[in-house]
Amino acid sequence: MARSAASASNSEDVQARAARLVAESFVFNGVEAPASLVNGHMTMHFTGLGPLDPNMIQDWRKQGYNGLIIPQGFADVETLNPMAHITEAALRVFARWNGFVASHPDDLMLLTSPESFDQAQASGRIGFLVGTHHGGELFRTVDDVNLYHDIGLRHALITPFGQNRLGTAVNEDAGLDGGLTRFGRAIVERMNRIGMAVDVTHSGLKTRREAIEASTKPVVITHANAAAVCPTPRNNSDEMLRALAANGGVIGLMFWRGMVRHEEPVTVEHVLDHFDHVCQLIGPQHVGVGMETPLFGFDACENTASVKQNVSYVDNVRSLDIAELCGHERVRTLTAGLIRRGYSDADIAGMLGGNFVRAFKAIFSV
Repeated sequence: MARSAASASNSEDVQARAARLVAESFVFNGVEAPASLVNGHMTMHFTGLGPLDPNMIQDWRKQGYNGLIIPQGFADVETLNPMAHITEAALRVFARWNGFVASHPDDLMLLTSPESFDQAQASGRIGFLVGTHHGGELFRTVDDVNLYHDIGLRHALITPFGQNRLGTAVNEDAGLDGGLTRFGRAIVERMNRIGMAVDVTHSGLKTRREAIEASTKPVVITHANAAAVCPTPRNNSDEMLRALAANGGVIGLMFWRGMVRHEEPVTVEHVLDHFDHVCQLIGPQHVGVGMETPLFGFDACENTASVKQNVSYVDNVRSLDIAELCGHERVRTLTAGLIRRGYSDADIAGMLGGNFVRAFKAIFSV
């Protein structure tokens, strides 16, 4: 696992190798933020209740995706409070996305079992893993985990914003984080038992650590970065990253400016600094990608002002976007950067998606 730049290769060699690796790897985005044109306006789909544009499928193919999670959100984007009638909304949203997948059987399939990842790759279809930001709000009882599993849910954040019955999210003051609750432990145990991924991305530090400790299956942090490189509450300390690795989990490193670097400029090189830090600390086998950035960026969308301010964890944020990591070439751009940093083909293939696939196969094995 080299750390120096690959000086032996010229830029054409790097680009060709990046294209080959993207084509050969199972590219998995731990958090896709879908956006499409709605009545001539680029719109981010926070909940999936709006129109679902089939052109998104071709956008995913152009980027090289083999699989992705769209963790559906069920919060008011102005207040971050759970939306009213959240159960009804969730059932409608999951039904719509399941229907979207079923309506495009030559292009899409659900990722619901260990075997489904191999089936997706062999068939040339994009694997769609149904997820949510709001597990803590949707799971009214432990048996609700089974209910949502039966309709395809395979991933859930336990604490998105504020506090819920499972624990506390990172946007609360640290002194308010009482850790994983008794009910939260029961939910984690049931998720482990039936094969649903526990995601602690937004969880407060104590809740995050205790959920990792409570889980007998790998835990995922689908979209965050390293606090040692960019200190924000959402990013993860070295201690937390070591705990995740000891659990067998994977962190998806993300592209939001405010979680990559606080000073300007912010470029792909600063994203790569997070990859270097985490790989050196816990090994590349625990690293993935979780962009949570619309294809052409948040700035291109007309309905993201509240998101930029409310969940960026940076005051007076002007942009969440890194220009080099927007557009159809962003996976190949990241891959070329990893090549220049000296990573092997095997390590890069793992970070592009193989590591998430390994973790989800373990989680889904029951």
